Amino acid sequence: MKKQKKPKVIYYEDKGQTIYSMAALEGKTPEQKEEEEKRRKSFPAVTGKERRAMIRAAFAVYGPILLIFVGSFTAAALLLYLLLR
Repeated sequence: MKKQKKPKVIYYEDKGQTIYSMAALEGKTPEQKEEEEKRRKSFPAVTGKERRAMIRAAFAVYGPILLIFVGSFTAAALLLYLLLR
């Protein structure tokens, strides 16, 4: 018995044509996608120091609020534990 040869796969060169825009998968039209890219490019670049400063400022503002929120739930859970004991 002879083995059958696998058919040789022929790969075609990419011509760079767009058959369908993938921008619609994100819920945006191609024009909206282009506008977003232009808007993103118009923002100034942020250095690492500036980015860390922004994150630190956000924690300084929202940190106490988060601690109050977590502390309130902890106090409520502790109170329920003591009352239902």
